[in-house]
Amino acid sequence: MNDSPRPAGTARSAPDGLLPALPNTDLKLAMAASGALFSGYVLVHMLGNLKVYQGAQKFDAYAELLRTAGAPVLPRGTVLWAARGVLAAGLVVHTGAAAVLTARSWAANGTLLPRTGRRPRGRRRSPWTVAKRSMRSTGGVLGLFTLFHVLDLTLGARPAAARGFEHGSAHANLVASLSRPPVAAAYALSMAALAAHLVHGIPEIANDVGVGGDRRFQRRLQIAANAFGAAVAAGNTTIPVAVLTRAVR
Repeated sequence: MNDSPRPAGTARSAPDGLLPALPNTDLKLAMAASGALFSGYVLVHMLGNLKVYQGAQKFDAYAELLRTAGAPVLPRGTVLWAARGVLAAGLVVHTGAAAVLTARSWAANGTLLPRTGRRPRGRRRSPWTVAKRSMRSTGGVLGLFTLFHVLDLTLGARPAAARGFEHGSAHANLVASLSRPPVAAAYALSMAALAAHLVHGIPEIANDVGVGGDRRFQRRLQIAANAFGAAVAAGNTTIPVAVLTRAVR
């Protein structure tokens, strides 16, 4: 057995006890696949949310359509809960892989350790660099938001849900929830975290699956990721603003 110390700056790819059978490349592919799943989901979810502007009747009808998808061949709610199951599995994979990769990074020597020193005077971090270094924190914010969102608008569990929550009344429940200023503010801040996560996450997906391309492709992909993240966050953020200003009620 070779117990000689590793040279400074080298990294151990699989510390003992951290899923040693799974190399970092496999974990990154798992994160890329689950990240792509969630990127598509947040777009579809945002488009569905915007139906709130069509009024209570159409919004509730859309929610009912989701619950009855697959009927009469499948029992009510089967497709919806299957989709939720896929998303839950994706969340476990994404957060689990991220946790292992983070632990391995912190356990490694040298350059993978977090830098705590000051930046040289006059140098500023670009927005892209800030987004990259905030992936763990924005991911944590999104995890907490998802938990609250499920308790609030899916399960109707108090105190997360507003008083008078009624299963099946999607429009009324949404308006009642976002009529609470702290909830509306938390929703908007979570959308900012989502935008930052997407801005770095989408190019990272391409890199992890080996389609990073040349610099021109990377620049175009980054522009597309910026636009995608901004569009999803802005679309969702209009809803609490509309509720608080009584444009939606």
